[in-house]
Formats: sequence, C-alpha cells, structure tokens
Amino acid sequence: MMSRRLAILFAAGNILGCATGGQPKFWRDPDGRIIVVGPMLGPVDNLETLAPLLCEKVRDLPGATAGHQRGGQEYCGAIYQRPGDTRFFASHPSSLGPPVDLSGGRKACFPPDAVSDPEAPEGKIHADYHSHPAVSRFSPEDLQAHRQRFYFRVMFNRICEVYLYDFQARTVFQLQDGKFAPIKQVTDDIRGE
Repeated sequence: MMSRRLAILFAAGNILGCATGGQPKFWRDPDGRIIVVGPMLGPVDNLETLAPLLCEKVRDLPGATAGHQRGGQEYCGAIYQRPGDTRFFASHPSSLGPPVDLSGGRKACFPPDAVSDPEAPEGKIHADYHSHPAVSRFSPEDLQAHRQRFYFRVMFNRICEVYLYDFQARTVFQLQDGKFAPIKQVTDDIRGE
C-alpha cells in the first residue's frame, strides 16, 4: 500500500504534469520513481551547445526566474542519449521537490529516475539538470556525493549562467565562450562526505 505522503506526491505530480496541457510531462510511477518525458530538446552534438538552449527553454516556465531565493521554482530533468546515437537529448523538466523550502529559503527539486522516450526505451541518462530561480551557483547540497547518480550535473540560473559538475573529476566547470572551463576543485569536505 502506498504511503499517504507518496500518494500525495504522486497526485501532485500528475496534476503538475498535466498543467502544461496534453499528456503529462512528468509523473511518479507506482514505485515512487520520477519519470520525465523526452525529448524536449535535441538531438544536439554536445553539452556546451545543449545547456544554454535548455536554460532558455526552462526559464520560461512558471517561477523559474523569481530573482531571489525565497521565491520561485526549481525544475529538474535529464540529459540522455539514445542507443547508437552520440548526440544528446534533454527531457522535459519536473517540478517535483521537497514539500517545504530548505533552510535559508533555498529551493530544491528531485532529479528524475528515468526518461520516457518512445524512440529510446533503453536510453542512457548521462546527467541531471536543474534550474535555480535566483542568480547563484551550485549549492553545497548540489555537490554532495550521495546525491550524484549520473556522470554529470548541469545547473543554470535565471540569467543562464551554466555550470557543470563532473562527479568523477570532482570539478565544477562554468560555460564560458562556448566551452566548459574549470573553476573549482571540489574537496570531500565540500561534498559532505
């Protein structure tokens, strides 16, 4: 039997997923996993090209550009590849997140667990992405090891500054002049281990 909290989150996800019109773009499956529909963007040859396009698309969503930490909505999605294709695709985002704001008024969203793409039932997720409604970089929570499920994490803020966290290299990059440039080496202390 589904817990009451999970049932509420499932219902909220279905309502929010339907709010965009037509078929839902995200939902929780019976096991509680977040599923997002793809593709929203793609195919694109590389992450450097995909990330700013993705920011432009997501920042048009409700609350995505609140301009301060206490307001707004974070959105999370997936960047993936279809079998036999080296190009990248981005899923539609989900607005599912914790029911309350984090300390300091920060927002959060839950990265998806899978992509529903009829052209790629065996697609491989390489990165999760999320937006920040305020002008900020990765939060300490974004860099914690227990939150990393994919190779990379991509984040962009309301003015479309784009950052990438390479979990294996423990390095944060910023998109500058069309290339990801390293700006910070992440220590175990910062990652919360």
